[in-house]
Amino acid sequence: MARMPRLFGSLTARLALLSAAWVSIGLGLSGCAVLGLVNKQLVAGFDVRVTALLHKAVNAALLEPDGRPGLSGDVPVPEFLQPFSGYYWQMEAGERRASSRSLWDGQLSGPAAAPADGALAVYDGIGPRGEPVRVAERMATPAGSRAAIRIRVGMNRRPLDEQISHFTWLMITSFAVIGLGLVVGGTLQLVWGMRPLRQARQALAAVRAGQQATLAHARAPSEIAPLLEEIDALVQQNHATVERARAHVGNLAHALKTPLAVQRVALEPGEADMRLAREQNRAMEMLVQHHLSRARSAALSGAAATDAAPMEVAEELATALRRIFANKDLEIDLLGDAGLRAKVDRQDLMEILGNLLENACQWARHQVTLTVSRGSASLLVTVVDDGPGLASADYDSVLTRGVRLDEAKPGSGLGLAITRDLVALYDGSLTLQDARPAGLLVAVTLPLSAAQRPGSLHRRSRWQAPA
Repeated sequence: MARMPRLFGSLTARLALLSAAWVSIGLGLSGCAVLGLVNKQLVAGFDVRVTALLHKAVNAALLEPDGRPGLSGDVPVPEFLQPFSGYYWQMEAGERRASSRSLWDGQLSGPAAAPADGALAVYDGIGPRGEPVRVAERMATPAGSRAAIRIRVGMNRRPLDEQISHFTWLMITSFAVIGLGLVVGGTLQLVWGMRPLRQARQALAAVRAGQQATLAHARAPSEIAPLLEEIDALVQQNHATVERARAHVGNLAHALKTPLAVQRVALEPGEADMRLAREQNRAMEMLVQHHLSRARSAALSGAAATDAAPMEVAEELATALRRIFANKDLEIDLLGDAGLRAKVDRQDLMEILGNLLENACQWARHQVTLTVSRGSASLLVTVVDDGPGLASADYDSVLTRGVRLDEAKPGSGLGLAITRDLVALYDGSLTLQDARPAGLLVAVTLPLSAAQRPGSLHRRSRWQAPA
C-alpha cells in the first residue's frame, strides 16, 4: 500500500496544520475587520477636526466692498498664518479668490463643481507642496451679503496616515504573535494529547518484540483504554492459541510414539505380524485425525466466524450422499428456512452437517430428514433417521472418540465426537434423543447470524432412490 508523505502521514501534523490554517484565516478576517473599523473611526475623528475648522472659517467669512472674500480676525487658528503649516483655507466668490497665508502662493485642489448650498463635502485633496490633505468645503453666504462664497478648509493628513500605519503594524504584529502562540499552544496540546497513542504503540512494539507479555501496564485515558483492552485480549488469545497448538503437537508426538514403536516391532523380519501392524496403523490414523481436528478447533477458537447458510450447505451434502447411498432405498428430506444463516465458518458447518447426515444415512432404513429452524437467539438443526436408534445408555459412548458400537459398519468412531467439539467451539450444543416412532434424533444448536437476509419461508428438497 502506498504510503503518504511523512508530514501528512502524521495525525498530529495534520491536526496542527489544520489548526494553523483555521487560526490564520480567523485572525486574518478578524484583523481586517478591526483595522477597517479603527481606520474608519480615525478618519471620522480627523474629519470632525477639519469640519470644526471649516465652521470657524464659515462664521468668520466676509465679503470686502470690492467683492473679494476673506476672513475677519476672529479665527483663533495661528497655523493659518504660518506658511505651509498644514492648516489651510481657501475662499472663492465668483472670479475672486482668497486664501490663508499658510497656502502661500499655492491652492487646494478639489472637485470643479461646488457642493449644494448648505451641503457639506469632505474629501481627499492635494496641498500646496503636493502633500495629501483632508478637505472640507461648503457654500456659505456671509451676513449682510447676497453672494455665496465657496469655502474650503484643509488639513495635512500625513499625521493621520502615520497613525493608521502605526496602528496597522501594531495590529499585524499583535495578531501574528497571538496566532503563533495559538498554533504553538495547539500543537503542544495535540502532541501531549496524542502521547497515550504513542505510548500504546511502544507498548505494542514491546509485546511484539517479546519484551513484555501484555499491555496491562500501559496507562491510557478512558477514551482509548477499551481499545487497548481489546488489543490485549486479542494478543492473549493469540498466545493461548499458539500454546494450544504447541500442546496439540506435543500430544500428537507423544501419542504416536508408542504405536510407531509397536508397528516397527511388528514389521521386523522374521516376526512380521501384519494384523498388529494394520491395527497400529489404524490407531495412528485415528490419532492424526483427532489431533488435526483439535488443532483446527484451537486455531479458530475465539476468532470471528463468518456466516453460512445451513440449507445451502445441506443441499450440497445431500447431492453427494445421494450418489454414495444410491444402492439404498433412501429418501433424504431437507426442510426449513433457506434464509437462516449461522455464525459459523462454512467449512466447519460442512463438516458438522456432513458428519450428521453421513451417520444418519449409514443407519437409516428408508428416511433421513434434516430440519433447520430458528430459536430466540440461536439456530436449531435436527437430523432424524428411521434406523434402529440407540439406547439412552449409549449416548455418551458414541460421543467418545474412537468408540464404535458396531464394528461391522465402516468408520473411525470420530465423526460425532469431532462434530461435538466443533459445535462447542461456537458455544453451541449437541444432544441425542429417541426419534418417534423409531430411529435417532440429533439436535444441534448454533449461534444465529446477526444479519439475516430474506428468503423463502419453506424450502423442501426430496429425493428417492430409483427402484
